[in-house]
Amino acid sequence: MNWNDFYRSVKEGRLERVYLFTGPEELNKREALATLRRKLLPAGLEALNDATLEGCSARDIIDACETLPVMCERRVVVVRDWGPLAAGRAKNEEDDVNRILAWLEDAPESCALVFYMSVELDGRKRLPARLKKLPGWVDFSYLSGVQLAKWCNQRLRPLGKRISSDAIEELSMMAGQDLTRLSGELDKLAAYVGTAEEIQVSDVRAAVTPSPEFSAFVILDHLLAGRLAQAVEAANSVLRTDGSAVRLIALFSSQLRVDAHIQYARETRSNLPELLKALNVSDYRARMIQRQIRSIPADALRERYLRCVEADYAIKSGRLRDRAALDMLMLKIVMPQAATKMGAASSKR
Repeated sequence: MNWNDFYRSVKEGRLERVYLFTGPEELNKREALATLRRKLLPAGLEALNDATLEGCSARDIIDACETLPVMCERRVVVVRDWGPLAAGRAKNEEDDVNRILAWLEDAPESCALVFYMSVELDGRKRLPARLKKLPGWVDFSYLSGVQLAKWCNQRLRPLGKRISSDAIEELSMMAGQDLTRLSGELDKLAAYVGTAEEIQVSDVRAAVTPSPEFSAFVILDHLLAGRLAQAVEAANSVLRTDGSAVRLIALFSSQLRVDAHIQYARETRSNLPELLKALNVSDYRARMIQRQIRSIPADALRERYLRCVEADYAIKSGRLRDRAALDMLMLKIVMPQAATKMGAASSKR
């Protein structure tokens, strides 16, 4: 179920014995756990009926879950980032998984067990595959569209402000989709607009601190349009703040991968909405990307993506220093477009 379904089920008293909390949206995930605790744990008895485990064995989990609650019907046991659910292999993982799988068949109703994952779930393993079949699996994906608009305006209501739909899209593009980050930016915007009641796109562009991902998008926009000087100036600004050429190269790689997929879907008339959903790309970001790459073939974007991979390898193998690899990569990305612009200028003469 999604987070909305979870809140509805808790409100209606439809509680599960075992939950799996996954997904990137940590603020919503923490609030959901707090909601579950408030529902199950009487005030003043929380410490007696609430256990949080990390780096534990299956035996530790089962013992905690089978401990009887004190003066209430159910206790809460939270297991954070358990090894058998994440990438890599944990100590005694096979035995732990077998024991938990057997225990799940008859988990007690006197406990709500929550597997809380702040790291990515490894869906190839047996235990995640089993837990995802349970009704207590809750996916905390990033909010978008109507849900994000509702959240932003609810967040602004106590401050006497609201935000336009266009401004929300610009905000999520510039600051990302993480609600913790967005919450801080909304406070900043509410102060920035002063007595005005509604936050507009111009306010977002003036007051919001761009995320590294958005900065990389802007740099790539310059490079793909053949504007090398502007790209270098923007990259220098990012490096003065973040100081990591390696991270910038990784962000270029991630963006160009998405660009190539989108352009290929357009060229082959594939199902673009389905692809955007799989890539977790919002409609607003997709429109900006399509404007950015409208005249660049998918194969050319793929070649630029491969140049990013080469630059990353050159750094990790010690062949190039970080900044030298970034500078060379930017030249390789911009050169095809710069050549096209020079050819167009020559033909006019």
